[in-house]
Amino acid sequence: MEKYIARCRKQLKEWGAPLDNWYCVKLIDKEEASFVCELCGCEKVRYVHVMQHDEYFENVYVGCICAGIMEGDLMAAQERDRKMKNRAKRKLNFPNKKWKRARSGGLYVKYHDQFVFINNNGGRYRCCCNHKSAWQYHGKPIDNFLTACYAAFDLADPIEEAME
Repeated sequence: MEKYIARCRKQLKEWGAPLDNWYCVKLIDKEEASFVCELCGCEKVRYVHVMQHDEYFENVYVGCICAGIMEGDLMAAQERDRKMKNRAKRKLNFPNKKWKRARSGGLYVKYHDQFVFINNNGGRYRCCCNHKSAWQYHGKPIDNFLTACYAAFDLADPIEEAME
């Protein structure tokens, strides 16, 4: 581990970046382990920690271990990763919930003490939860139930909660 830490710190020094007191501002689920860590070069990162420092001009996109080194708290980074893994499992199981038919004709389910709605209007889906709506998923119109489920899940169980 010492060699790994030294390698990460060496890269930060080469960039002229601070060595510590970074903080995570965002988590990104790449949905497959295909991202390359900007700090260590690991090619199999799924959960990207977006690290920021008040004295550095740009964000750095890294994996769990590098995030822990940068912020000086490996356990905090690992806890964020754990929460993201659990969230990914919940998302995968979300379409299999027992959806009920609403009077309006759409479908709904109760999830984490909130109601999640999916409506189909002529082949285009709309998802609603917590006074938020989505007609698109990953920048594309929602045109099937599975995609609608994933869009609805993102409204009901946002990634930001893994940061807490």
